[in-house]
Amino acid sequence: MSQKTPTQLEREARQALDRLADDSLSPEEFAELEHRLLSDAQFRLFYVEQSDMQSELEHHVRSYPPLTIKKGRSISKAWGIPLAIALSLLIVLGFANLFFLDQLKTAFLGDPMLDFRESQLIGQGPIAIVISRSEEADAGSPLQVGDRVKPGALRLNRGDLKLEFLSGVRVQLTGPAEMHLLTEHQATLLHGQAGVVTPPDSDSFSLNGPVSAVVKGSSEFVFRVDGPNRGEVDVFQGEVMASLLGPSGDTLLNELVSSSNSALFADGELTVAAKTFDQSDRVDMVPVDNVYLETTDQYAEAVKADRPLVYWRFEDGDIVGNQVLNQMGDHHHGVIHSANDGSIEVSGGRIHFSQSKKARHLGISEPIERINRGDFSIEFWVRTDRMHWGSFFGLLPVTQADPEKESHLCILEYANHTNVVHRPATIRMLYRYPPTTYDGGKNVFSANSCTPGIWTHIVAVKTPDSLRLYCNGQLQVNLDDLDFGDSSAYTAVLGQIDSVRSFRQLEGQLDEVAIYEKALTEEQVRHHYEVIAGPPKT
Repeated sequence: MSQKTPTQLEREARQALDRLADDSLSPEEFAELEHRLLSDAQFRLFYVEQSDMQSELEHHVRSYPPLTIKKGRSISKAWGIPLAIALSLLIVLGFANLFFLDQLKTAFLGDPMLDFRESQLIGQGPIAIVISRSEEADAGSPLQVGDRVKPGALRLNRGDLKLEFLSGVRVQLTGPAEMHLLTEHQATLLHGQAGVVTPPDSDSFSLNGPVSAVVKGSSEFVFRVDGPNRGEVDVFQGEVMASLLGPSGDTLLNELVSSSNSALFADGELTVAAKTFDQSDRVDMVPVDNVYLETTDQYAEAVKADRPLVYWRFEDGDIVGNQVLNQMGDHHHGVIHSANDGSIEVSGGRIHFSQSKKARHLGISEPIERINRGDFSIEFWVRTDRMHWGSFFGLLPVTQADPEKESHLCILEYANHTNVVHRPATIRMLYRYPPTTYDGGKNVFSANSCTPGIWTHIVAVKTPDSLRLYCNGQLQVNLDDLDFGDSSAYTAVLGQIDSVRSFRQLEGQLDEVAIYEKALTEEQVRHHYEVIAGPPKT
């Protein structure tokens, strides 16, 4: 189809404006006009010009005596021209809002802290989670704390943003900077500074730039990119392989950079030299809590008012030898089973678990009788140190049927890279009956993330017809027939998969652990959460 001339477009714009003024457009024609104004830039330009001309004519006409209109004539003509002008102005303002709103916001409010353009490839899943940002995010801001992040381009105009990749690697980007997030094992720094901390059990992670910094295992370093041909890698701990790449992406030169050394790439050369670092040079990778559990007397009163069977608070007066006293009576105390390597520590009113090569857990002094005969609830606060697959709490048979397999009635765990399909950094509630059905069970996963370094409130409820999982007051439900009438006794294990084996260990802190022989209501759960965290922000 041949392109229309300016004269034709001007004529069509004039006709459209006249018909709109005459009120002679059908709804279908009006919709077509709207669509054309949105999609055809040239037609829109002529339409606005004609509207401006009409507005100017209207202004001059008003300076003459009014015309006498014959009786019976439709008033649509009289109102049509102002209506058409008003509609045109609204359309113009709409386009101004569409195309210039961001510029106006920038002019008055300054650049936003960050911008993120997610990859549009179909099937890409999250590769990282936001664990901290230096500015509080408004409702429309991208990448808020707890958000799961897919591959994409991230531009940071100012401040700090901390990400934890699913591989366990933590990256702090300091603005102004730009980074492309590729996979859980790879990213590219275009400019700016990125601090990186990798855990001992991490697979290979590559941060690309003018040179590529490749690490495996525990390390801590800062990568700065000052331009397309200049970059520096400061290694505080561990070892980093600095690789100079050729145009085809092949490695031209490798230099191993150990701790207290720096690799500088400039003018096509890569040099490594010893360097002394101040503590201020290093990147603090632990985010600051946005929920504090310091003043919990009011919280304890709220929990006790709902009559749990077990309530462990880990306060100084609650620890007697290896026991954690039950606030609700003389039975069901917590028992610390230590590995004598510092992997379990009670301090500051909470219990902290760290990784150990040996089994270590918090148990219970005596089994809980008939807890599965009807409803039960499990409640606690948790603060994970990093993303990993770790067990928070399990209800298990008193005697394991198979020492090589877990036989849980119910388990709550931090789900990351597990053998089931779910979103990363989420809470999993698994219920099995009978407990020895190793390959089955009912699952509920939290809708929101459990962010490393941030306290999270968890409540799991089992009723005869549902599993209910609350994460910071948000509810997820799995409806099913769970009325089994079981009168067996069960024991509790916190901090690892069971009482014997040393895997799926929790790395983080637990506090305010409560077990109820009833189903907490949604109102009770919300009240407990809001006593500490406050009402949700609007």
